[in-house]
Amino acid sequence: MLGAVSTLSAFQSAFSQITITQSDMPSPGDTIRKSLNITTGGIDYTVTGENFSWDYSTLQPLAQTVDTFVTVSSVPFLYQWVFFSVANVAQKFPDLDTIPGLTVVDPYRFFYKSSSKYSDVGYAATLGGIPLPVRLNPEDRLYKLPLNYGNIDSSNASGHFGFQGVGYIGLERKRVNQVDGWGALVTPMGTFDVLRLKSTVYETDSVFIDSLNYGTTIERNYTEYSWLANGWKAPVLKVTVEGPVVQVAYIDSVFNPTVNIENVRYYPPSISISPNPVHDMAIISLDLNESRQLSITLINIAGEEVLRVYEGNLPAGRNFFTLKPSAGNLRQGTYLLQVKTDFNITSKKIIVQ
Repeated sequence: MLGAVSTLSAFQSAFSQITITQSDMPSPGDTIRKSLNITTGGIDYTVTGENFSWDYSTLQPLAQTVDTFVTVSSVPFLYQWVFFSVANVAQKFPDLDTIPGLTVVDPYRFFYKSSSKYSDVGYAATLGGIPLPVRLNPEDRLYKLPLNYGNIDSSNASGHFGFQGVGYIGLERKRVNQVDGWGALVTPMGTFDVLRLKSTVYETDSVFIDSLNYGTTIERNYTEYSWLANGWKAPVLKVTVEGPVVQVAYIDSVFNPTVNIENVRYYPPSISISPNPVHDMAIISLDLNESRQLSITLINIAGEEVLRVYEGNLPAGRNFFTLKPSAGNLRQGTYLLQVKTDFNITSKKIIVQ
């Protein structure tokens, strides 16, 4: 690991204003080691400018992971059938087996890169033996290439999947990109000439559960701050902010044996409740960055547990639960929905009417 630079003034000089092109995007066969955290150490990630200096040399890893990219021709055949004509790079993720009787295997995310763009075109996984490919059409254009300082662009993406007798999931996403800075970035990995890209994402997720004859929509708004350098195939530093949740990832070449490599995505869960206030029934949506043992309980204003919604293992991704006040004999009033893991407790207010 390279030595850290202690202050911004220590490396004030003339930096190169770079251009990011197709060759700076990942290709099949690339593996990228990243260190992860949920804090920037008090550094203001919003500041930017021309010939700017960012010092993140004091970042410490909470976890580590490795991104692995493969050819589309190497993925399961049904995925190839859906994505072969629209993707030329695939990212492979680990299997999940945290739900008894239900396995999640062969999860992939698919991308298309060319001289003019690098886009997310969809994802796929096999749940309980059923392949579920979801193509984004239109695609989510992550970068309009070549990327230069001052560039501004936007894209709209859409993806839908329905399974008879089970339900429907839909996604609508708008991304607005602005290259709002350039200069030098220092991380624990070293010093880089970079472009800084700010991406503001507006997303609407829809779900309908056939067995309940009930559906809801969830609105999300998050911002990604990415520092990109030539030749590194991914942002050398990326800060993602959604409400109070901050996620930090930076490219790292040093394996830290004190970090649990299996526990690669620990971030506080994201909770949504719709409708809220709740009358007859509400849908609880819980987003996890990795599979985790947890409990979901309802707490009254006296701090007493009045209803246990769930306890056990949940897979990474979006999980849904129903809440019926009548089932727990809940009185009208204000409660806290509390999600407790081994690492933290996350709460969200809920009103029963």
